[in-house]
Amino acid sequence: MSVSHARADVVSLLEMLAGIADPRDPRGVRHPLVAVLGVTVVATLGGAANYRELGSTAADLPQSLLGLLGARRRLAIGRYVAPSAATLRRVLIDVDANELDAATGRWLRAHAACDEHGWAIALDGKDLNGSWNADGRLVLFSAMTHRGDGRHAVVLGQIAVPEGTTETTQVRTLLTGMDIAGALVTADAAHTCIATARYLVEEHRADYLMTIKGNRSSLHAAALAVARALISGEPGHVNSERGHGRISRWTTWATDINDTIGLPYATRLAVIRRDTCDLANRPRSKEIAIVATSRAGLSAAEISTYTRRHWGIENLEHRARDTVWHEDDQQAYLGNGPRVMATLRNLTLGLFGLHGITKIKETIQAIGRKPQRALPLIT
Repeated sequence: MSVSHARADVVSLLEMLAGIADPRDPRGVRHPLVAVLGVTVVATLGGAANYRELGSTAADLPQSLLGLLGARRRLAIGRYVAPSAATLRRVLIDVDANELDAATGRWLRAHAACDEHGWAIALDGKDLNGSWNADGRLVLFSAMTHRGDGRHAVVLGQIAVPEGTTETTQVRTLLTGMDIAGALVTADAAHTCIATARYLVEEHRADYLMTIKGNRSSLHAAALAVARALISGEPGHVNSERGHGRISRWTTWATDINDTIGLPYATRLAVIRRDTCDLANRPRSKEIAIVATSRAGLSAAEISTYTRRHWGIENLEHRARDTVWHEDDQQAYLGNGPRVMATLRNLTLGLFGLHGITKIKETIQAIGRKPQRALPLIT
């Protein structure tokens, strides 16, 4: 790929990053903001996990890649200069985290196949265990697409949960302005309530699939009565998987309810039982979940699939951020730094998702050895 063609290809991502407001005093700016953020994205793709590693990786980037990212060129030496670790740290601490989150979410939304049949969004929160500020521990609440093939698993939005509140109260804040019409929104029992159900269906023209537990006592009692009668019959779907030293079997029963349990727009209710055995088929554990959905016509197999994908959000986002970039071990706490770093990791995972890459650690190690390998991912 020629430099001119590559430059044209990265314009979309760079234009998005260039649209972020620069928090610095213009009189002291040496490196354009787009270059600082672009270099940070590439360094994160190469596995850089903190400010020091970002600076070290940036210093080793080849001239051709620095040029593509809009780095400053020092005429006296005829070379592009990468921003230092101190510069990267100052910018990431001060840049508007809300603006960066919204911009990256819109960009990923535009490039992912979000309007295809069967697309779904998982609502889930993550506690950054090592990151504290004046308001307390940082908890991030995000909306992430999920599909069975692992492609297009991207974070469409992320917010910080204000101290003294919970994720449950922040659904509207997270989804306001986000185009999720036609999506199936999956959520755990903490979000199962009348207000959220109405909000998703009436204001976003989306459907929901929610888990029902005892935290909503009257709703749980009504759902449990349906569930007990349901599991006395034949299941609608059974699926078994063998791996990790165990056999897992998911059995699903589903029935129409037409809003008879007290959850607005609920049309289907399902019971999912997961039986786990060892490889000799000796029982080890049993879990039962009750879920309700507003999407009419979902089969037992589809309900089982969407529910299990939601449970897998830990592997798609949280586990990758912890195992690859050691996010929970980071002690960054000043300004917006921890949240901005999390956003850039979400963008990195989104780039992998857009390209159908599931071997995250292997790919990051390859880019770390040869940064030019990041170019196809940002084009």
